[in-house]
Amino acid sequence: MAYSLPAATGQLAHLCDHQGLTERPRSLTPGLARSTPRRLAISKRNSTKVQSASGESGTFGQEGGGSAQISFRGEPSGTSSEASNGAVNSKAALDDVRLFLQAELPGLFSSGRITKERYASDFKFEDPVTRITGLDQFASYLQLLRSVFAITFDVHSIKPRGATELVTRWTMTMKFKLGFAIYRPELVFTGQSFYGVDANIGIVRSQLDVWDATQNNQYPSLEGLAHVLRQLGNYKATPDLEGPRYKVLRSTKEYEIRKYDPYLVAETAMPMSSGPAEGSGFNDLANYIFGGNTRQEKMEMTSPVINTVNSSGEDQPQMQFPMESKYGQNINSLPSPSDGRVRMKTQEGGLVAATVFSGLPLDFEVTEAERKLRGALLLDGLHATSGYKLARYNDPFTLPFVRRNEILIRLEDFSFEDHKDDE
Repeated sequence: MAYSLPAATGQLAHLCDHQGLTERPRSLTPGLARSTPRRLAISKRNSTKVQSASGESGTFGQEGGGSAQISFRGEPSGTSSEASNGAVNSKAALDDVRLFLQAELPGLFSSGRITKERYASDFKFEDPVTRITGLDQFASYLQLLRSVFAITFDVHSIKPRGATELVTRWTMTMKFKLGFAIYRPELVFTGQSFYGVDANIGIVRSQLDVWDATQNNQYPSLEGLAHVLRQLGNYKATPDLEGPRYKVLRSTKEYEIRKYDPYLVAETAMPMSSGPAEGSGFNDLANYIFGGNTRQEKMEMTSPVINTVNSSGEDQPQMQFPMESKYGQNINSLPSPSDGRVRMKTQEGGLVAATVFSGLPLDFEVTEAERKLRGALLLDGLHATSGYKLARYNDPFTLPFVRRNEILIRLEDFSFEDHKDDE
């Protein structure tokens, strides 16, 4: 889980140094083996040997290496002498900690409360840009994060890995509470947390976080810091308007993988010769939501405006306005359009790959963004469908370099590729 301070451009990390919250760096890199050649190469580059307290060494991230024990220097690792007598009790204790984290983690940032009796007093936390030793220091750090950011935290899974470790997969979204009205960036992190558990007494001793967007997760990671700064610098203005609801499942340098809920749209056809950034049809849809319907009902403007583009050119391109969520997913709840060129449709939810870019945008900007996204998906072994959508979030008066545009491509499937539970 990304409790780190992935945002304050090192300022909060600097504060932690002054507060005595950090230690000297150590050599520890969890390599996450992946199925595609690109991912395997990444995993091999990140493999790092770790010296245990007993003097034995192990390697993370090597294919076929089995379930590696993630431990901090100076922390006792599991021993085989206890396996025969304590296997059943250890498994029960590990499952108890799993249930505890399952209940604790979703509300940790909303409540700001940590159940201290379930953690070791010398609890150790580390991610690519932060290292903390001591439960009290960690609790203070958590409060510091909450004072700076509005944080949304989603836990996707919690699984055992070996006899003394739990692995969680999560998504963390961080919005600045302070800032200018035109600059309030949103940072998104996804990744895994590896929890070291003392199975004898059922407490959490350590937590090691890795991020999906960084290949080098070893603290202190310059790549991790660059990822934070990149999100701050690539600010895109997003209007405070309602839009389709989705959850980010994975966030990388090149794209996000999102899971969308179904939603209603009003749409109208555009000429077959339309370019991907064509704007015809906007006035027809705007007329519908501003009273051009059988009820003469005025509806709220939503975001984004969506162009559907079929790569083969066989289907006529469409422009869509998402409808307000108050209408649910029933087309009959919407007023009928007065203009026959406008029709209602339920847009199915599902898995979508999205990349964000700025600009007006022009046709060549759209096609280039689509090409780059498909290339990144291909390298990561993800199967994308044909066709795509252009989503534009801003009005014409927004400066081009802060406009938020997105290319959305539906995926045939997606798996977290987490480690399998140990038997």
